[in-house]
Amino acid sequence: MRIWVRVVKELKKRNYVPATDTIAIDLGLNPLIATNNGDLLGRQFFDFLKKMDEKITKRMAQVQRNGGLPSRDNRYREYVRRLREFLKNEINRVLNRLINLYKPMKLVVERLDFRSPELSKRMNRLIQNFGKRYVKEKLERLHQLYGIEIVEVNPAYSSQECSSCGYVDRENRKSTQEFECKCCGNKMNAQVNSAKNLLERSSLREFHPHLPKKQVLKVLIQRHLERLKGCKSAPLDILKGNPYYREFLENILNPRQGLTLS
Repeated sequence: MRIWVRVVKELKKRNYVPATDTIAIDLGLNPLIATNNGDLLGRQFFDFLKKMDEKITKRMAQVQRNGGLPSRDNRYREYVRRLREFLKNEINRVLNRLINLYKPMKLVVERLDFRSPELSKRMNRLIQNFGKRYVKEKLERLHQLYGIEIVEVNPAYSSQECSSCGYVDRENRKSTQEFECKCCGNKMNAQVNSAKNLLERSSLREFHPHLPKKQVLKVLIQRHLERLKGCKSAPLDILKGNPYYREFLENILNPRQGLTLS
């Protein structure tokens, strides 16, 4: 039987004078952080992860072919240790840089979700487990040291919503890097667009962190359609072809405007 003893050290709050009211950040893998102001921090983050993914996956396959368990293989465990150290150091480095850059009073963040279809299932699990833990620990440390308020908002559909006009469409997100609104034509980095949406949601009561995705979608569509009442312009044809809008469109548009689905 092993007994682990940890010494908990109380952090002493440092002198900190905020220079910015609020900064919203979108956490991802390529880059690690994007802000609502357009900053892209940690651009080499994903490149290292792909290299480590190749090593971890290859070693795991070798061990399993020989009838062994990866968790008992020294080389495999060393690769995982290096991954953990990289994640911890890079998350600390990038968030420190963000604080030095803006000195915010408040940080708006999404619920943490680190996954990529370009990485193996094993790597995605490792990043989810370690990455979420290290980000939460760092944010808590920033709160304790500097008194920075950490506001967590619901990220549902933030990658598909246009930060300019509010239109929601899965086709808006052209790739992990590119966002182009099918309704208004707004183009920008996809993570920056998400960060702008998170900032907007932080001031709205409807978007509490645990609101179900279907309810989030309903709120987003209602807000967008409210802007179009009385408008018979081209965007209506786009809405009719969007499955997100079909069940909401007839009930929300004012029937006196003569806008009906055909």
